[in-house]
Order: sequence, then structure tokens, then C-alpha cells
Amino acid sequence: MSDFKKLIGSRIKAARKLKGITQEELAEQLHVSVSCISRCETGTAMSSVENLLRIAEILDVGVEYLLYDYVTDHAVMDPLTSEIALYVSPMPDSFKEHILSSVRSLAQLVPHQDE
Repeated sequence: MSDFKKLIGSRIKAARKLKGITQEELAEQLHVSVSCISRCETGTAMSSVENLLRIAEILDVGVEYLLYDYVTDHAVMDPLTSEIALYVSPMPDSFKEHILSSVRSLAQLVPHQDE
């Protein structure tokens, strides 16, 4: 469970930073303490479902982004991959196609683990 809390916390932190708001500002909007936000972001505490919904709304992300591992059977998305997805998802498809092309080129340079 603590791994999930850490993943959710890292997603909250990444979305908060992308939105350009501080822990203090988020805490104020949620009517909670700054230490509550800090504990959530570090994975030492879990926010209530109600607050997770409010966090998603404030940060303009889907709650499924925050709870990815709870709502899908796919492999766990690490925090860096999750943050990349957060930046890329609002971009127009034409930008995403360029990014995908670049990533495919980079992937060819990285040796596969099974080699």
C-alpha cells in the first residue's frame, strides 16, 4: 500500500508543480494544513477520496491519473513516466506525433534488457 501512496503522492506533486501552485496554495484551496499536503506528496499519508477528487479538480487532472494503479490492471507507471505523460497529455496530437517519433528514435539507441 505504501508504494501506491508514494506513486499517488508523486503524481499529486508533479501535477501541482505543472499547474504552478505551491503546497501552501493547494492546502488553502483544500482547507487542510500544508503538512497534510506534504505527507500526501511524500506518501506518508493518504488523502480521503473526497480530497483526491478535489485535488484532481484543482490541478486540472483526471482522478484516474492520480489513481492509475487502482483503476487499471496495467503495470505500475513509475513517477518519471507518469510526469512525462502529464506534460504530454494536453498537447495537440501533432506535437504528440513528433514526440513519439523522437522517443522511437531514442529507444533504438537504448540496449534492450534481454540482450
